[in-house]
Amino acid sequence: MSSGEDYLKKVKSEMGLLEKIMSYIPGYRGYKQKELRRESDRLIRMEAVNRLKDAKAAIRRSMANPFIIQKMSGEDTWRVDALMSRLDRVIQRIDKAVAGYAGMFDAVKVREDKLDLILEHDLKLIESANNLKKEVENILSMEPGVEEWRKAIDGLMGKVEELDKLVDERIEILRGLAE
Repeated sequence: MSSGEDYLKKVKSEMGLLEKIMSYIPGYRGYKQKELRRESDRLIRMEAVNRLKDAKAAIRRSMANPFIIQKMSGEDTWRVDALMSRLDRVIQRIDKAVAGYAGMFDAVKVREDKLDLILEHDLKLIESANNLKKEVENILSMEPGVEEWRKAIDGLMGKVEELDKLVDERIEILRGLAE
């Protein structure tokens, strides 16, 4: 079972009594299932966003330390600023991404039978965000301003770019799913 399915089951298990009763009413059940898919999609994306925000906050806290700033050159500071800027961009793109399901009156409709593709792709976003967060934790244990640290920051920028490409792929998947 994929984690996308796990999120869908989590949302379903948290339905209130009224929602459970309403799920038996003809027509309402299909509508509610679509809403649950939308909520699952949102939860998955927010999980990725939260992990990236945690990574960004850890970097920001680290850069607030005067000892660390003293060890960094102007180029090092530029590297960190560029990394933070790219992280901001990816966080915003994931946060504002189109939902994996279009609402009843939305201009673009997404075929329900293909929504699992989006959930699986969003799972990749979470995994990549989690890996990036772990990498940030490793970098923060390094001595700033040394060549190993610079290479690690550059590697981290590459991971942020990979996340950005995943967002692009998600957009393409949604374009392919439109009816």
